[in-house]
Amino acid sequence: MADASDHQLSGRKLPKSRVGVYPPSFCTWKLLFTVMVITEVSIVLVGMGRGGFPGWEWFGMASVYAQWMALFCASGVCVMSGWTSRWSARGAWIGTWLIVVLLATIFSSATWLAFGRTALSASSDQPLMFVLKSTFSVALVAVVFFRYLLVRSRWQSELIAQAEARVQALQARIRPHFLFNSLNTVASLIPADPENAEAALLDLADIFRGSMRPADQLISLGDELQLARQYLDMEKRRLGDRLEIDWRVDELPPGASVFPLMLQPLLENAVGHGIQSHPEGGKIVVYGRSEGDQIVITIGNPIAAEGSEQEGHGMAIDNIRERLRLAFGSRANLLTNQDADQFYAVLSVPYVEYSDY
Repeated sequence: MADASDHQLSGRKLPKSRVGVYPPSFCTWKLLFTVMVITEVSIVLVGMGRGGFPGWEWFGMASVYAQWMALFCASGVCVMSGWTSRWSARGAWIGTWLIVVLLATIFSSATWLAFGRTALSASSDQPLMFVLKSTFSVALVAVVFFRYLLVRSRWQSELIAQAEARVQALQARIRPHFLFNSLNTVASLIPADPENAEAALLDLADIFRGSMRPADQLISLGDELQLARQYLDMEKRRLGDRLEIDWRVDELPPGASVFPLMLQPLLENAVGHGIQSHPEGGKIVVYGRSEGDQIVITIGNPIAAEGSEQEGHGMAIDNIRERLRLAFGSRANLLTNQDADQFYAVLSVPYVEYSDY
């Protein structure tokens, strides 16, 4: 079944939620295919309700008639969607349904005028009865289908709102402690290395500017990797030789589209649990590659020392998984694994070219 609010990821942003839930435009092939499937199922049910299988001739003609009517109505809704989108959410749903009913009436009337009596109608049907039956059938199916789309769209809107709230909570959790640590680092650098202190402040400004982006605004993978580098540079200034970083991301396409704060929470986990928990520190490895139409980024770090604080580790991972599921469905995932010494987070997303417009 097609999604009533399919995410179009080729642009810069996911669709913004308006006030209320609006009907889909029916301009996507997935919804058109769904309309065709529902129409065919309806024809089968109507035919079986006539007292058994009505015969291939009736079934063929009814299918052709109903499919053309369904595509005519869906195309009309697509053309009128720019107009109905200006109404209130309730008015848009009612208006879209009335447009479907009107188009069904026009199509059935034109069909009768063009072809007259056919195997589509019983021998006793008059033109008015044929038009009424056709229009009523379309109106009834449209009510049920629209109700399904409305319920599904509301459910998805609630999930997206919950995901955005969790991102905001994650951002609020990241900012204070990272800010305090970074300011302390800058203060310690000013007397001995003022140029490095200035660079640290510039990095800090870029990191916080990036973290304040809307959670649903797509950015390029190159920008996300740059912010990740600046974040680890700040942590390197604070931890010194305790933190080693191995970047292996030359094979990644910088023009791919990703969400902000996809990598930083994973890197924060790697620093907090894999480096800080060990007095001697350790190494973080960031390895990226393309696999077909997927982009795979693996972050490896030492396993947290026994007895170290693990709070917040699962929150970041669960949050990223939910955002991936809402945006990409089953095409993206975040897997975690560990062996005797290392913890790994493997992020996989579909490759979508980033466009800045």
